[in-house]
Amino acid sequence: MESLWVVRLWGDFDADSIHVVERVTYDVLRTSLTPVVFDLRQVTFANTALLNHLIALRLHRPVGLVGADRLMRLMIEVSGTAVALPVFPHLAAALAALSTGEAP
Repeated sequence: MESLWVVRLWGDFDADSIHVVERVTYDVLRTSLTPVVFDLRQVTFANTALLNHLIALRLHRPVGLVGADRLMRLMIEVSGTAVALPVFPHLAAALAALSTGEAP
């Protein structure tokens, strides 16, 4: 079974703070070819800066989300990226789907 990276985020993410996520993500891209899951359960605010970063990352590897709140789910739906950025109910579901290639 293929492994995956889990990036746990907490706090607020907007244009002023997205650089932290970008730095971690680029480290993952340089060191691994595995899918990436973002655990958003502790995110208190996220705007399109985070969404745009996730969409861009999706061009390089499979990405999944866990714990996306109502606003993030709405942004994903409105942006038309629901297929490319699947939201899973828990980490085990993300691991199962992304490691077997069942998710886009």
